[in-house]
Amino acid sequence: ALASGRLFVLDYHDTFIPFLRRINETSAKAYATRTILFLKEDGTLKPVAIELSLPHPDGDKSGAISQVILPANEGVESTIWLLAKAYVVVNDSCYHQLMSHWLNTHAVIEPFVIATNRHLSVLHPINKLLAPHYRDTMNINALARESLINADGIIEKTFLPSKYAVEMSSAVYKNWVFPDQALPNDLIKR
Repeated sequence: ALASGRLFVLDYHDTFIPFLRRINETSAKAYATRTILFLKEDGTLKPVAIELSLPHPDGDKSGAISQVILPANEGVESTIWLLAKAYVVVNDSCYHQLMSHWLNTHAVIEPFVIATNRHLSVLHPINKLLAPHYRDTMNINALARESLINADGIIEKTFLPSKYAVEMSSAVYKNWVFPDQALPNDLIKR
């Protein structure tokens, strides 16, 4: 499977682990997850192993405490497998909404919208090319800041990282590098 390029890793370990101690002190409970997925003949991905990690009680320098969960069809192990998959889905949804969608779509485009409006005439060909893509971006982002990603807003009330959601997104943004978002760097990173 490895040689034929049919194994994939869904890795949210490093994104979540710095926040887990604080998240788990609240009513929310979470694990950092790594998942190995197998690409089946029908084109669907099947999870074949899930690593659940928590911060070490002796501190971050001791690494994480991790457990690998494997598929099971019966008994307690099947319930644990279902719970592990649920943690993966929660982390994947959180990462998608906060990082892939909000950060890598809405937030990172703002400087380009502002720069285009400040420095290019509305008649400039590049402005004309970009204008349809920028339409309503700033208004949508302003509304999101008022009700979705604000302190005690919808995201903090409903998403896993709770009050650490924006902080987690900011931590991911620190590693955001513009040239890595284009080909071929984007594909190489994957």
